[in-house]
Amino acid sequence: MDLFNRLRNTDDILLHYYPLHSALMDWGKDLESHLSEWICTHKEIYQEALLKSYEAGCDFCSTSTQAASPWRAAVFGLRHKVHEHNYLSAKWAKEVTPPERYVAGFVSSTNPDFLQPVGNLTPEEVRDGYKEQISALLEGGVDLIMVVGNQLDVSVIAIHVAKSLSNLPVIAQNVFYRGKKGYRTLMGHDPVTASRTLQDAGADVVGASCGLMKRSEDSSDPRSYFQFATSLVREIRSGCTVPVSIQPNAGLAQNVEGKTIYPATPDELAEAGPEWVEAGARIIGGCCGTSLEHYRKLRRAIEAMGKERSSSGLGS
Repeated sequence: MDLFNRLRNTDDILLHYYPLHSALMDWGKDLESHLSEWICTHKEIYQEALLKSYEAGCDFCSTSTQAASPWRAAVFGLRHKVHEHNYLSAKWAKEVTPPERYVAGFVSSTNPDFLQPVGNLTPEEVRDGYKEQISALLEGGVDLIMVVGNQLDVSVIAIHVAKSLSNLPVIAQNVFYRGKKGYRTLMGHDPVTASRTLQDAGADVVGASCGLMKRSEDSSDPRSYFQFATSLVREIRSGCTVPVSIQPNAGLAQNVEGKTIYPATPDELAEAGPEWVEAGARIIGGCCGTSLEHYRKLRRAIEAMGKERSSSGLGS
């Protein structure tokens, strides 16, 4: 069943992709290497990691091409490899994706530049750049396009380009930061406005990923980092009518004895996941620092929730 039908005709709760941008460190990727260049020189490891993610319960995998845009690739001297990186990442992901699972072609912001007048890029340049990247992902066989970023105006252009090139679903996720005024994007948009904007641009699913869900002054609060995202789901839900997705980091990364550690535990994700569903999310998971064990426990929690709903008659 394709994703459109799955979302429209079932009440399935789907699990997001495993975040290879942080997870591949367990397979030997260093922090300095360009993500897509590393993947394209380590095909077997890339596919092994994707297979492990499906075994752990993920319904999606990501092409991990957030750094394979024309703008980000140029920083690494890899502008000439944009097509290759996106095409191969999609093709190799599709090769190992089981039926009823989905390859998300990952498209990010125009970092390190911005649209005029804040930055140097014209709308035409941004459209052309996304057309190059998304065309390669489509050629590689993705099942949907995933637009994630903290530049709302840029995300709108990416959605328009994706919709002009195919009929595939588009999941669009803003990146939010929690401050004194609540959740805001990098440019100051609140969740209701930001989510409505993505929906109006044509996104089929709207949500949030990555970001900072918790201020440092909240460090004594007993709630987990994941649970702070529940209120964000409610705000997103109130700003749109399409399905909602949520995918926060596993806490703020910490350097402990030379190792990068994310503090939010698998048990905390398993506890928060059902709360997100009750708040209105259909696609849930974790971003940076989320491990396979996080996903195993989240899958079990969602399955248990489904059984409880069925036994009480709520799932019928």
